[in-house]
Amino acid sequence: MSALPQPTVSLPSPNLTSTATTKILLKTLSSSSSLTHLKQIHAQILRSNHSHSQSLILKLLLSSSSLPYSVSIFNQFPNPLPSLSTPFLRHLSRSFRPEFAFLVYQRLRNEGLRIDRFSFPPLLKAAARVEGLAEGKELHGFGFKLGVESDPFVQTGLMGMYLACGRVLEARQVFDKMSYRDIVAWSIMIDGYGFC
Repeated sequence: MSALPQPTVSLPSPNLTSTATTKILLKTLSSSSSLTHLKQIHAQILRSNHSHSQSLILKLLLSSSSLPYSVSIFNQFPNPLPSLSTPFLRHLSRSFRPEFAFLVYQRLRNEGLRIDRFSFPPLLKAAARVEGLAEGKELHGFGFKLGVESDPFVQTGLMGMYLACGRVLEARQVFDKMSYRDIVAWSIMIDGYGFC
């Protein structure tokens, strides 16, 4: 049986303006259906000197069905801002391999890159999904160090992580320290007691 021919992606002409090229590449990314196509588009992004475009890189990261490929692209991007890393962390935390979010987190920490309060909920969700108590505790400590532990989204993420890891007491301590307990916080805590 012979191999099926691989379809090629129609890529922009090098004579187009930067804005036009970006629009075409974004549209092409939206209609891409395979890893082979994504790799072709990635090569075109690099060739056309659009690798600095965070919107293109983010779309590429979120379009790939291969998490290792996405993480390798992310790792090649110098000094990613939270506007790139946070949506990517959210994507990874919802994926079938949420532990990949910790690879991105480690890179951000190791290189001293900015991690903001919006990065914590997806990381805590990843820790909850893999029942990674050690990772969750590290995030808790790092959040405390950065001063984001009083953010309600971080607090509910901490509660969910502790409960997923079977730590009702730690979840209750976070709950008790909350200055405002909304319906989400109450629901998480009640559900947590229901699973005891």
